[in-house]
Amino acid sequence: MAVSYNREQLQAALANMDSTSSYYLDLHTGEVVTVSDTATDPESEQLRNQVMEGYGERYRYIPGGNAAADAAAVQTWLEAEGL
Repeated sequence: MAVSYNREQLQAALANMDSTSSYYLDLHTGEVVTVSDTATDPESEQLRNQVMEGYGERYRYIPGGNAAADAAAVQTWLEAEGL
């Protein structure tokens, strides 16, 4: 069964300017996962490790910083990722 990607979450992740978090698309659920780059609590460490272990196969990095991200930017990113 094909996964439906949450395009609203993808658009928000592409537009995000927060440099303390990284965003990844979970290919199994279609949801965007937010990983804190600065948190040191066990839950954050566990999530960070889970994403890194599944990077490429399950998770794809979403580069932020495009304040003008729109539906076309989401489609372009999905196509560039081969999704």
